[in-house]
Amino acid sequence: MKKLLFLTAFLAIGPIVSGQQKPNIVLILIDDMGWKDVGYAGSTYYDTPNIDKLASEGMRFTNAYSAAPVCTPSRGGLFSGKYPGRTKLTTVFNGLAGPDDRLHDRSKYRGENDQYFEARHRHALPKSETIIAQALAEGGYRTGFFGKWHIGECPGYYPDDRGFQVAKGYRRVHGMKYGHFGDRWPTGNFAHLPDPDSTEFIPETLTNECIKFMNESGDQPYFAVLSHYIVHTPITPRQEKVPKYEKRIKTDQTNPEYAALVESVDESVGQIIQSIKKLGQEENTVVIFTSDNGGLTLNNITSNYPLMGGKSFPFEAGMKVPLIIKWPQEIKPGSTAERTIGTDIYPTVLAATGLDLKPQQHVDGINLMPLLKEGNALTERPIVFHYPHYTHATGPFSSIIEDNWKLIHFYNDGAGAYLLYNLSEDPEEQNNLADTKTTKRETLAKRLKKLLKEMDAEMPIKNPGFSYSASKKLYNLKSTKTLAEEERHVFERRLEILNDRNSSKN
Repeated sequence: MKKLLFLTAFLAIGPIVSGQQKPNIVLILIDDMGWKDVGYAGSTYYDTPNIDKLASEGMRFTNAYSAAPVCTPSRGGLFSGKYPGRTKLTTVFNGLAGPDDRLHDRSKYRGENDQYFEARHRHALPKSETIIAQALAEGGYRTGFFGKWHIGECPGYYPDDRGFQVAKGYRRVHGMKYGHFGDRWPTGNFAHLPDPDSTEFIPETLTNECIKFMNESGDQPYFAVLSHYIVHTPITPRQEKVPKYEKRIKTDQTNPEYAALVESVDESVGQIIQSIKKLGQEENTVVIFTSDNGGLTLNNITSNYPLMGGKSFPFEAGMKVPLIIKWPQEIKPGSTAERTIGTDIYPTVLAATGLDLKPQQHVDGINLMPLLKEGNALTERPIVFHYPHYTHATGPFSSIIEDNWKLIHFYNDGAGAYLLYNLSEDPEEQNNLADTKTTKRETLAKRLKKLLKEMDAEMPIKNPGFSYSASKKLYNLKSTKTLAEEERHVFERRLEILNDRNSSKN
């Protein structure tokens, strides 16, 4: 009878977003999972039936970006709603952060042998930022975080200092060199969890803790973040999952151990969804599934074919990630090619819960609910990436996407400072138009410079002692055109692999 009365009221006045009827929010954040590491995006090598089902039942975004090509700034953008250039948390720090959020001169490689030093940057998301967990806790939500944090690994900056009432499994030892089993980690590393035994698979522990949190929340709406350390290197999967992938026909994706880790991600997603169903909360729970940056191509970990590059690269696959949002009560299943970025999650979640937006906080995010509920097209806006640092794949760069045009500006390169692509015609970034579409190049360059100035972004610093002859970092001295050509060869080789495989079948 009570259910009938509630249904009558619901149909009469629409969704209730006050009191106990506010939706639960579950954010599943994967580490280093590429846009094509899932079946629904085209992978035939990895098994992801639970993720694929989630995609069929929710809205999946085929043009979703992380806020940066590496994890720390990307996560900072997601939780703050601001571009990394604005918060100055722009790269992965070297060693333990802290003890505060001052600006630092060095992360991993400062740039002593290059034309520019990297920009100054923070090692933690500033305390002045009101992150999404704080906003939800203030709005009556029970908040829980489980797993990788990486936006402040020092006292005062941990997730339980930033609005998460329950926080478990974030690490106290920097780095991922220990793998994903308990016997590889120092004692006392995982916050608020007992030391794992030697055979304990950390992804399963985190999943179980998240489910426990959901079960213990009772009638209080909750915000649960399951932030996995997988599929980050080192690739240490459950070995019993590996043999079937060793026997599988290889595509451009060929790594059976990585495939086994992807399968563990999928199993975790399935367990979370089943737990939500058992609690009777499926209709009024928003499930968000995404990754913190593109898939890692180094050492043949995965392939993002036909997109260029991967994690750390300035090209599309560096920031393009899977994104699914499911809310049966409000969102009709279907896919969209609208461009979104990780900073959009903050205002979208606030709008879904009926809480007031914080436009001065999530200034670089937009509310996706009109798109999710009504199918309304998003208002065109520029999307900006600012990574003024060095990696194995790039030197300092900024880029902008506007009206389907993408400009990449490399600071450490006087010879070929710009790459320009028309993404509507060339999503694989194969045809650099910087030398032929000079008006478009200059227009976007001015727009990018203006937006970065408005953010007060820290910029790379010219190295007064730079010498070509003395430099030992020759990789970073290559022109952007050379780097693009090298990546193009990788692209073409993957195409050859696919053609050879198809020919052998015929």
